[in-house]
Amino acid sequence: MNKVELFKPVIRLYKPDETRKLCSFKVPQNKAGELFVDIKPESPLNNFRFIIELKNRLGKLLGYEIYSHFEGSDKMTGLYINVLDEYRQRHYFLGEILRLASIIQMLENKIKTFSIKSKETAIYFHSKYKFEPSITSFDERDRLLKNVADDTDPNFKDLALQAKELIERIKTPLQDDEKRRMCVNASAVLKEYISRALADNSTKQHKLKWPVDMKLTDKIVRENKDYLDSLFAKHGIDYKI
Repeated sequence: MNKVELFKPVIRLYKPDETRKLCSFKVPQNKAGELFVDIKPESPLNNFRFIIELKNRLGKLLGYEIYSHFEGSDKMTGLYINVLDEYRQRHYFLGEILRLASIIQMLENKIKTFSIKSKETAIYFHSKYKFEPSITSFDERDRLLKNVADDTDPNFKDLALQAKELIERIKTPLQDDEKRRMCVNASAVLKEYISRALADNSTKQHKLKWPVDMKLTDKIVRENKDYLDSLFAKHGIDYKI
């Protein structure tokens, strides 16, 4: 097998008089051919929304992610990620490349937390890149707990029971801090549910029916350094965490 040539990302300041940085890089070998990633402002009319563009050598846009990042902030918010239908689930890994670009943005801009609202159909995708549930809405908490509680798979029985116990606990009078703690507990149950489905390749049998708030922190990124570095190398990106 030929060794993949590595290309180092180019990191530049968004503007000369501020600290935010943007990156660009080439993906030398892909099923879709040579690819190029570039990050720039989504529009000249705002100063906080950026777009990660993934194009082929002919300049065709294959996928993109839009996120917000304010100057001086250690937080990013993912707003929308999309890959053209013809390239989805066909081992082009375009979503993965976009996700790696956003992780570079996190690290280069010293971001502590990257938050997203994941569609139900994308929760497992984001989880592969170490995003974790971060439920804050009580309605979202209750719907997702019921989703897990209704799972009849014997291998998930313990998680279904935990979800049912939390549902019963939530029905009792709770102080505000206890209500928030139930969101943390629900996030932990959902995290384990997702991890187990990914581990035994049973995500299709354990569908999640509701969107969920998720987050990726710099701590989680560094804890998964070896895994993420292997993905950079896989795509010929000369970058290490």
